Amino acid sequence: MSTVLALVLGLGVFLVYDALTSPRADGPSSPRRGRVTSRVARLIAEAGLDSVTPPQLLAASVGSGVLAAAVTYALVGSGGVAAAALLGASYVPVAYLRGRRRARQRAHSRCWPEAVELLAGAVRAGDTLVGALGVVAERGPEPLRPAFRSLVNDHRVSGDLDRALARFSASVADPVGDRVAATLTVAHRVGGRELGRVLRTLAEFLREDLAMRREVESRQSWTLVAARVAAAAPWIVLVLVASRDQARHAYDTPAGLMVLAVGAAVTVAGYRLMLALGRIPEPARLSGTAP
Repeated sequence: MSTVLALVLGLGVFLVYDALTSPRADGPSSPRRGRVTSRVARLIAEAGLDSVTPPQLLAASVGSGVLAAAVTYALVGSGGVAAAALLGASYVPVAYLRGRRRARQRAHSRCWPEAVELLAGAVRAGDTLVGALGVVAERGPEPLRPAFRSLVNDHRVSGDLDRALARFSASVADPVGDRVAATLTVAHRVGGRELGRVLRTLAEFLREDLAMRREVESRQSWTLVAARVAAAAPWIVLVLVASRDQARHAYDTPAGLMVLAVGAAVTVAGYRLMLALGRIPEPARLSGTAP
C-alpha cells in the first residue's frame, strides 16, 4: 500500500510540475502566470542567484516537499502528517531565497554610505563620472565592487552609460542602488555641478537610516525568535504524538485532516502576523530601472 501511495504521489507531483513549466500550445502564457513568474524571477535576482530560474525553483520546492513527505511517512506512517510535511517543506526553498535576500540587502545597506561618499569624493576631486565609478570599483566596499566593476566594463564595451546604469540597477536589485543609478543617469544626461553635494547628502541620509534600522532591529529581534518558536512548537508536538501507535492513524480520518488543515492555517496566519508586527518598512524600488 505504501508503494502504491508513493507512486501516486510521484505521478501527481510530476503532472503538477509539467503543467506549470510547459508552455501552452495555443499561445503565450496568461498574464497571471506572467506576473507570478516575474515576481519569482525578481525574488531570485534580489537574492543574488542569477543562475537559478523559476522552473528550477519550482523543481526544488517539489523535490524538498516530496522528500519531507517520504521521510515523514516512513517515520510516522500517517498520510495526513506526510501531506502536511509535503506542504510545509515545499516552502523551504522560497524561505531560503527570502532569507538570502534580506541578508544581502543588509550587507549592501552597510556598504552603500561608504560607496556613495567615495563616489562623491571622486566627483568633487575632479574625476569624470566614469572615472568616479572606476574608483568605487577599485577601492569601494568589497560586497559592491563586483557590481561596479561590471558597470565599468559594461560601459567600456557598449559606450552607453545610461543602459549600463540600468543593467547595474537590475543586477544589484536594491532600492538604494536604484536611487544611485537614477541620480547618476540624470547627472549624465543633463549634467550639473551639484552632483557631489547630492551624493554627500544621500550618504548622510543613508547613514542615519542605517543607524535607525540597527537600533530597531536589535529591539525587535525577540519578535522574530518568538514567531519561529511559536510556529514550530505545535508541529514538533504533532510529530511526537503521531509517532505513537495509538495516534498514528488518527490524523488520516476526516476529523484529523480537518485538525491539520485548521492548524496549518492558524500557524501561517499567526506567523505572518507576528512578522508583520516586527517588520521594518523597506524602501520601495524605483520602477523602470531595469533595461
